[in-house]
Amino acid sequence: MTMQLQAKDSENPQVPSYLGITAGSINHIATQLYEELSSNGYSLLPEDVINTAVLEAQYYAAWQMLQAQKNATSTILLDQNIVLQAAEWAILDPVIRAHCDLQQARMMEGVRSLGAEGFGLDVNTATQIYNEARKTMQDEAFFEAPFSYVTMSGK
Repeated sequence: MTMQLQAKDSENPQVPSYLGITAGSINHIATQLYEELSSNGYSLLPEDVINTAVLEAQYYAAWQMLQAQKNATSTILLDQNIVLQAAEWAILDPVIRAHCDLQQARMMEGVRSLGAEGFGLDVNTATQIYNEARKTMQDEAFFEAPFSYVTMSGK
């Protein structure tokens, strides 16, 4: 796994600043997640994980503006090629994993219905975990800058 680390501002080294960490494109990061999941026995395809990551990034964008959007000078498409910051991925990762768990649970339920032995979470448990992960993501992603209230009379 590779991440792009940005250098500290050399012109003003005394000013503390958040140094952005580029995690990579959704395609790149989701492909790495796919490799991890497939090595653990998941039956998902690479496209399943990538599409899930794009879907959840689109949902995330409803709660917080992506850094790529902040840096854009024109309209951009939120697809598998968009680059995410590590902080964005840290919020999205548990939701994407929970969504993949739900997809895997649905497949295993189908396998069990045919009489074969399945493994992993059942669909009800996976659904509950996924819903909780999405709610947590909303709480972590939503941010409103502080503001103050001043009346017109100045009092």
